[in-house]
Amino acid sequence: MYFDDTRIVVTRAFVDQFNALGQPGRLAIFRLLVRAGPQGLCVDDIKRKVPMPGSTLSHHLDTLTRSGLLAAKRSGRFIYYAVDWDRTARLIRFLTEDCCADLNGHLWSRREGDEETKRSSRSLKSRASQAPAGDRR
Repeated sequence: MYFDDTRIVVTRAFVDQFNALGQPGRLAIFRLLVRAGPQGLCVDDIKRKVPMPGSTLSHHLDTLTRSGLLAAKRSGRFIYYAVDWDRTARLIRFLTEDCCADLNGHLWSRREGDEETKRSSRSLKSRASQAPAGDRR
């Protein structure tokens, strides 16, 4: 048997990226690199701006790079990290691709439901006003 699990594989990549961002230190590093722009920052600059031990910083940078959110580039004896904007844009698209997809249907069903409720309420009121005084509840 053959099962097409492409969607599962793609979703796993996004889950890995969310996991990478799901830790305060890594999120701080990522946001710092977003602000730095496409050129990124070298590890020494990141270390000066994000207070954590070097080994922890190295682990976090590795996790973000393996998830695909960062790209590392060596220049001489320095390593520069920058946001991988293409993959980050895909993550954002994944988050928003279904944005409001069900909203239109829900809005209309709610509006129709509200109208139905109003009609039922009016109908009950008119029946109550037509009933003899002793039968009113």
